[in-house]
Amino acid sequence: MTRPLALAACLMALASPALSDSTELSDTGSCPGCDLTEAAFAGQAFIGANLTGATLEDSDFSTTDLFLAQLDEARADRINLRDASLKAATFVGASLRDADLSGARLKDADITDARFDGAILCNTVMPDGELSRETCQ
Repeated sequence: MTRPLALAACLMALASPALSDSTELSDTGSCPGCDLTEAAFAGQAFIGANLTGATLEDSDFSTTDLFLAQLDEARADRINLRDASLKAATFVGASLRDADLSGARLKDADITDARFDGAILCNTVMPDGELSRETCQ
C-alpha cells in the first residue's frame, strides 16, 4: 500500500467510531457513552433509549421521541431538542448548556442537577407540567 493510501486508511479508521456510534443508536435504539457530536436524528423515535454519558453536543434531535430515555450525565451542550418529546426521560447531572428546548415536552422528566445555563426554554413543558416562557422573545 502506498503511503498516501495508508494514511487515508488510518484517518478513516480514526473517524469511524462516531459513524459506528450513530449506527449503533439507529440499529439498537441505545448507545451509552457514545460520541454523537453533530449527529442528525431529527424526527426519529428512541423510546427508552440509553444514552447515559453520551456526548450529544451540537446534535439535532428536534421533533424526536425520547420518551423514557436515559440521558444521565450526558454532555448535550448546544443540542437541538426543539419540539422533542422528553416525557419521563432522565437527565440527572446532564449538561444542556445553550440547548434549544423550545416547544419540548419534559413532563415527569428527572432533571436533578442538570445544567441548563443559556438554554432556550420557550413554550417548553417543564417536569411539573407548567409551561415555561422564560426565554421567549
